[in-house]
Amino acid sequence: MKMKKHFLFPALFLLAALMAGGLIWYFRSFPSPPQKAADRFLSALSEGRDCIEWLTPDLSKHPFLSLAQESEIRQFSVGHWEGADKKHGNVRITLLFPAGEIHTALPMVKRGQHWLVSGLPETTFHTHGIPIAKKADEKNQTIWALDLGNQIVEIHSRPAMEIKIGQPVSFHTVEGKLIDIQALQPVSLSRVMSLSDTVLEDRDLGYFKIQQDFPVFSREGNQFVFSGSYGIPIGSAGATLYCTPDHIGRMAILSGQPPDAYERIRVLLQDSEYKSPLHSRIEITCPDNYTVQSVPNGKSLSFQKGETAEFKPDGKKTVVCKNGQVLDSSIFRWYITTQQEKPLYVKTIWRSHTDPSAGTLYQGSLEVANLNGQLTLINEVNLEKYLCLVVPSEMPVKFGLEALKVQAIAARSYAVRAMQSSGYRTYGAHLDDSTASQVYNNIGKEPIATRAVTETSGAVAEYQDNIVDTRFFSTSFGYTANFHEVWSNRQNEFPSEEVPYLTANPQFEGNVPDLYHEENFRAFLSQANLAGFDRYSPFFRWSVTMTREQLEAVLNKSLPDLYRQQPLFVLTKCSDGDYRSMAIPEDVGTLLNIGVLQRGKGGNIMELEITTTYGIFKVIKEYNIRLALQPVNYLRGKKPVELQCHDGTVQKDFPLLPSAFACFDFERDKEGNLLDIVIRGGGYGHGVGMSQYGTYGLTLMGKDWQEIIEHYYPGSQLRNIYKKETKGMDANK
Repeated sequence: MKMKKHFLFPALFLLAALMAGGLIWYFRSFPSPPQKAADRFLSALSEGRDCIEWLTPDLSKHPFLSLAQESEIRQFSVGHWEGADKKHGNVRITLLFPAGEIHTALPMVKRGQHWLVSGLPETTFHTHGIPIAKKADEKNQTIWALDLGNQIVEIHSRPAMEIKIGQPVSFHTVEGKLIDIQALQPVSLSRVMSLSDTVLEDRDLGYFKIQQDFPVFSREGNQFVFSGSYGIPIGSAGATLYCTPDHIGRMAILSGQPPDAYERIRVLLQDSEYKSPLHSRIEITCPDNYTVQSVPNGKSLSFQKGETAEFKPDGKKTVVCKNGQVLDSSIFRWYITTQQEKPLYVKTIWRSHTDPSAGTLYQGSLEVANLNGQLTLINEVNLEKYLCLVVPSEMPVKFGLEALKVQAIAARSYAVRAMQSSGYRTYGAHLDDSTASQVYNNIGKEPIATRAVTETSGAVAEYQDNIVDTRFFSTSFGYTANFHEVWSNRQNEFPSEEVPYLTANPQFEGNVPDLYHEENFRAFLSQANLAGFDRYSPFFRWSVTMTREQLEAVLNKSLPDLYRQQPLFVLTKCSDGDYRSMAIPEDVGTLLNIGVLQRGKGGNIMELEITTTYGIFKVIKEYNIRLALQPVNYLRGKKPVELQCHDGTVQKDFPLLPSAFACFDFERDKEGNLLDIVIRGGGYGHGVGMSQYGTYGLTLMGKDWQEIIEHYYPGSQLRNIYKKETKGMDANK
């Protein structure tokens, strides 16, 4: 019996150990409440049932939910529970999609008696991408590199997935792995006519909806280069649009500029007062037969010589009439052409040389389009013919051939940059015909201006292989300005970025200290007999005297208007000493003082402080300052404000201060009250780049057009855009 007891105890111990192990296995293999909740959630999701009850409220619109249902979870498994505490933890899960397998953790949280999913796998939808390379990792999984334009991403996929190098796609990723991919469908565009933030217009195919921040690439051999959002030059041919099955444009690829890319320019024509690009009615005629066509829908109307085509908006359509009778209408733009590009006359636009009996003459072709219920008018014309009408409109022909050649180079370079950037893409134009771009066709053809254009044909200024931003203005007061101290950038940051060839430099034979300091500026301005290159301009030096009441009337109008237009650059000083953007009343009170807060290197005012009984205001940027201090009389019964010019001439009620190269003197009574304000200044215009009167002065000193271009845009070279080659400073050799 003792022997039996001896064997009994080990047997009992073994049995207990087995039972304990079985219990541990049982409880470990039995799903925990969080695992059960995760299983029910995934079951509902994979079966397309409502799964919201298993989620915390913040996840109800998570992109993973729609992706999982669209891409179909073929299989899933719930793994072990990793509890952080009694109410939080993660459940390991495996998801099998058609495109691959995802292993991840599903965060869980206990709310009351229930466990809920509190986090979902990171899910990203990429609207566009170009596969550019692939490789295999150590687990033989394929890693794709996709160019998104602003970045290159790497994603994992199954080796068998059909993805082609260079084939634009849209795709989803979950936890960095490719789940769903769709090839975008190519559409060959004929010619891009306009491009808004939401719509692309093609000449032959009509309108396409496009995604926000529409990305554009250019192809250089087997390489793709991101050209930026909306980076299709207006008027370009050969682009390919890549769309979803429902024809939403996701991206575009440019095949490269054709040899004649810069031969024709598209000009947006303003109304007769240069106040608006929108027209309520347009009338066009021609001394020869002409055609009015709407290409996508194949509509065509014929007009005999001398007949007038009248265009009117009708909702989203443009109606064409003759003799008051409606002929046809279209939602697409109308093209007005002649067989041999005979001149077309616009009877509803008036310019300084317009023949009242005929209207304003335009070469090339015309286009009428409907923009939000109003009409736009585009003149597409040969670039050199365009310049023949820009040069005399921008520079007096009396300046002579050499000066006009400089203007031709500047104007052509400006135009080509505009053709590359298409700043007027919504209108379907490269630039407009006003001072906002370059004045076009305000003065008719002048033989000497035409000769200047012809003898510099194709020549543009370049800096490090980029077309120079050939800013120009009327008159320097003896010093030019730095670009970044005049304009803000696209992010409304001021000062902006420096431009190496648009810098502040003396415009006389000599030098002075930088004009940042008030005393230096005043001393320089006082040199009335300075032998500046611009001394032949009446605006070389000028002055204007205004009473306090006159300037108050100006400020009551200008400051509120400027604030509404540019609230970031018209600020109000607060009690803590900081300037903030705040609405300005129509009555700013009694003017107390005007002071310069900051000047640029060339002496231009960058920041101006205006003190009144209402408050203290800061006006930023030279053009805003010039508008704020308009030398105009707004008081009834008072004489016009007179601007005294360098040559003794007088300008009355000048629309804005000639320049921001100015200083202020005050007359006060015995009590210190402000009576009169004297504004002394020099120059006319923003002061950046080429001075037109300075160009004239340099030609009188014997300088030729190449030397003058180098003077105003230092470091630049000339290139012929038609020959595609750089030839130093002589583009015609």
